[in-house]
Amino acid sequence: MRILPLFLSLACVACAAGPLDRILDPLPKDARPSTPSLLSQLQPMAPARPAFSLTTDALVAELEKQAAKHFAADGELKLSLARTWPALRLPEADWVLTIAEWPVGGLSGTLVVRIKVVSGSETIVEGQLPLRAQLWQDVWFSSNQLERGQALDRSSLTSQKADVLRERIPLVLASVEPSTLELCQTVGPGRALTRRDVTVRPLIRKGQLVEVFAKSGSFGVRMKALALENGAVGDLITLRNVESQKVFNGHVTHDSKVQVQF
Repeated sequence: MRILPLFLSLACVACAAGPLDRILDPLPKDARPSTPSLLSQLQPMAPARPAFSLTTDALVAELEKQAAKHFAADGELKLSLARTWPALRLPEADWVLTIAEWPVGGLSGTLVVRIKVVSGSETIVEGQLPLRAQLWQDVWFSSNQLERGQALDRSSLTSQKADVLRERIPLVLASVEPSTLELCQTVGPGRALTRRDVTVRPLIRKGQLVEVFAKSGSFGVRMKALALENGAVGDLITLRNVESQKVFNGHVTHDSKVQVQF
């Protein structure tokens, strides 16, 4: 009885040997499924396009450069945007700022310009841009209390930087020689001098006896005359001849000297 099951098992194996061999045999190359490799499926990616932007600092720097040239600003011109400006995306690295319209009133503490920004062939922004401006220059400050009628000199003043656009009344620049000025009102210590505080110091004062040089061609004559008004260098003042009492006009040239051209 034990021989029969063993015989049946061997018979089954023999019958299946043919199909099993065919299953285990490798397939022909032309019968294998065409499956692409992983590397062949990885397509090269296009390089990422670099991102360009126009920042507030770059915009303001270009605005300052163009404004300083347009207004012929003497000193350090500083601009800032009156409103928040987001960074602008640009299609190209290069960009051009054009200021199409400047304020007709000139440079002031607040101004509005019309701008246009182009990058590549694309207009990025165009329109009005409100700005705040500062112009820092060297001006004269009083070192101590200065009294009305006092003649100025460098010992009574100090030169400091100030924003000249901040003041309603123009300040006296440090490029002005102080000895040519005198005070027309009292100024406290440590204050910037304005043009309202000073006047040009007259070289000749009303009632002063002056020397007049009258010239006509190659001929000249000197005489004495009485000044009938104050005058600084280059001023045309009225005088009276002390001998003939004749009234005439002459130009102030130096201290106590007037020239008349006939």
